[in-house]
Amino acid sequence: MSNPFESYYPSERHEFFQKYPHCKIDSMADFRNKISTVDTKGKRKWMYVLPSKGKYTNLRYLLSTVYVVLFFGLPFIKIRSLPLFQFNLLEAKFIFFGKVFLPQDFILFGVGMLTFLLFIIVFTLIFGRVFCGWACPQTIFMEIIFRKIENFIEGSVQKQQAADGKKWTTEIY
Repeated sequence: MSNPFESYYPSERHEFFQKYPHCKIDSMADFRNKISTVDTKGKRKWMYVLPSKGKYTNLRYLLSTVYVVLFFGLPFIKIRSLPLFQFNLLEAKFIFFGKVFLPQDFILFGVGMLTFLLFIIVFTLIFGRVFCGWACPQTIFMEIIFRKIENFIEGSVQKQQAADGKKWTTEIY
């Protein structure tokens, strides 16, 4: 019983390899023992991201644009002549929603931050995929800003693959 997948689901394994003959996995458990971005010689296999299209992608881009504006605009929003958010480590002064927190307010500040952190953890446990795909700052910057810059500089996926197959030159795409 070297391959548990064969003993429990032999027909599904057979159907899988008939449908996807290019998958050369000796046993279905081998995927755990391989790194998908490294070939058998140890050389890196690059991933090329195709652009997404559709109504949800358009909605995601719209929301992401709002988030980027919000991320960069929050420091400039003022409440009673104080910034909405400010972290001044040198003066040990923190401002949240126009309320100033000094070092003597650390207990209140700490409890508030722990509550906020707990909220983020619980929200991510329940709605993790939605958060990571639609609202996570890393995803927003990677997909909405950096990926667009990469495609602008390097071109489409086909151009990127062709350029990676060539030797390095001073030739511009």
